[in-house]
Amino acid sequence: MKLLLEPDLSSYTDAAFEADLRRIPAQRREKALRYRFQEDRKRCVLAYMLLWKGLREEYGIGEAPVFAFGPHEKPFLSGRPDIHFSLSHTGNAVLCALDSRPVGADIEMISTRGLEHLLSVLSADECEAVRQAENPAVQFLCFWTRKESYLKLTGEGLTGPRALQTIPTRDTDTVSFETTVCEAEGFVYSVCRWKEGKETRYEEG
Repeated sequence: MKLLLEPDLSSYTDAAFEADLRRIPAQRREKALRYRFQEDRKRCVLAYMLLWKGLREEYGIGEAPVFAFGPHEKPFLSGRPDIHFSLSHTGNAVLCALDSRPVGADIEMISTRGLEHLLSVLSADECEAVRQAENPAVQFLCFWTRKESYLKLTGEGLTGPRALQTIPTRDTDTVSFETTVCEAEGFVYSVCRWKEGKETRYEEG
């Protein structure tokens, strides 16, 4: 697995953004321009550029990637269902996970705002772990990014039928998690992957 992380969106200048916007396929450009705010547009384009960079470095793919969509509108690379990726962005940080197996990734900014209300998405045991943690906001995000990375792996998304409290936050028989806490930079990210032999692939059809 290859992770590409841009921790400081402020270094992505308007000139670089405009140049990249002209380079990327219409499919991604239109998605970026649907965002109302410039910072959201930048995050969308920069996430794509990280993926493009990873494809060049890992697979020697120089052409701009084009997405197709599987069940639940989960994106994958058109013509290359053997390469899997997941994109995420928050605040100043943008993350791309690239792998030969299905993968889901989520990155979130650390914040204490509304934390007690947000606990409603956790199980009783997870809530107790957050309340007992030295840094409750960080512990909450460790759980939350695992849940969201799992949902991005499966393609279910946050609007799926499963109750968020039931989404796993620890390794199971089928999936494993990797979580990284970057307190100095102010974010937490998690990656979720199927265990060997448990993966679900999305094919063009």
